[in-house]
Amino acid sequence: MFDFQDVVGQEAVKEHFRTAVASDRVSHAYMLIGEAGFGKGTLADAFAKMLLCERDPLHPCGICHSCKQVQAGTHPDVIHVTHEKPNTIGVDEIRSQLDAEVVIRPFSGRRRVFIVPDADKMSVQAQNAALKTIEEPPEYAVILLLCSREDALLETIRSRCVKLRLHPVPDRELLSWLRGLEGVTEEQAELAAGFARGNSGKAREMALSESFRERCAADLRLLTELPEGGAEQLAAGIARIREDHPDPGTFLDFVRMYCRDLLVLKNRGRREDLIFPEWEKELTRAAVQSTLPGIGRILEETERTEERLRANVNPELAIELLLLAVRQSTGKGK
Repeated sequence: MFDFQDVVGQEAVKEHFRTAVASDRVSHAYMLIGEAGFGKGTLADAFAKMLLCERDPLHPCGICHSCKQVQAGTHPDVIHVTHEKPNTIGVDEIRSQLDAEVVIRPFSGRRRVFIVPDADKMSVQAQNAALKTIEEPPEYAVILLLCSREDALLETIRSRCVKLRLHPVPDRELLSWLRGLEGVTEEQAELAAGFARGNSGKAREMALSESFRERCAADLRLLTELPEGGAEQLAAGIARIREDHPDPGTFLDFVRMYCRDLLVLKNRGRREDLIFPEWEKELTRAAVQSTLPGIGRILEETERTEERLRANVNPELAIELLLLAVRQSTGKGK
């Protein structure tokens, strides 16, 4: 709906926008900084809706002509800068969609809003072209640069923007939000919240994805069966992780949660204390076979694996060393 309530968390950013509109002190340029999935695009569109609503800017009505146009993506005074190449915004795209458009006065209302997703993908030439507009914008222009990496933008651009940083949503707040989504069970909500690290976009996608649950089940089978398996199972596990986890960090998150459940069961915890209660039987068997020092070594190796990945060590080698630690956690793995 492009309303603030569509984004979980990020209250400081929402309040900044509300205050700016209420006091009529809207800046000409903003940077929304945060990783993909934090809601930058929805917040930018919701802010545009506030600025253009014909009835009540502080509480966009959703029913006026302007609100309906913003919602449909057809408002002539809301321009989303697009780019053909997936990893680059070129100078021609900035010149045609920002520089050339910004000189056109609003078709209705007081403002024109320019939203630049993936602004950190602008080439240096594109940034310099955008800088000319950001330095001397018309009084009606509001420019929102959405980026994951602030340092990818020129300091001359950064210094001329109001910077609004988006942060991970606290686990409890994220879990409560997931529980309210249609079609999401309690177990799916807890699983997604555990993996998402405060990223609401990722959490929603995981909670609604059957393939995500299937991947988790495959990861669990691998970890519980690996201590009894041989070299072939180890090699097959490495290959599957490479295929199922383009970002190896998601597998590391799973390993940490797996170890947490083993420790819960080692300490005679209850089923409701588990992150993966539907796999209690398999986890109980693994907990019985594992030793506390062995679980500790897995967790230590998980941290080392994360450090290796940051240092650009071959991901397959890094994961292999971790799985070897899992094999040896019971003292049976060779």
